[in-house]
Amino acid sequence: MATNEVRCVEIPPFFAELLRSPGVATLSMLSSDGSIQSTLVWPDYDGEFIRINTLAGSPKEKNIRREGRATILLYDPQDSDVYITLRCELDRITRDSAIDHLDMLTRRNMNVDKWYGVVEPENAELEARRVVIYLRPVRLYHT
Repeated sequence: MATNEVRCVEIPPFFAELLRSPGVATLSMLSSDGSIQSTLVWPDYDGEFIRINTLAGSPKEKNIRREGRATILLYDPQDSDVYITLRCELDRITRDSAIDHLDMLTRRNMNVDKWYGVVEPENAELEARRVVIYLRPVRLYHT
């Protein structure tokens, strides 16, 4: 393995399922001034990458793009003593299928068909530039 190649850590099945279920996680990253920015996100996990949907140019997108890393904190909504912290490295940020990804997250978390046209006006999609951030989990801690 090349020295700059990083392998994904295996996420325990219970937490992998939580990442695929309705709910929020805390995403944290360094801001340009060195402070920590934390925000709630709807996480998604495809078995390799944690995917976060956001607006292009948002503070979280800029900070992750600049720093190349972020941390996800996820807890069991039934028992907050059960949690996982995932330290992640940026794999890529893409606009490919970002609206479809957002609609999937909207169905899962809000039980409505789509974001634009239901949650936000349909014409807002024309102005919004959605992206999907692909994060590779490289270290983890869990209870």
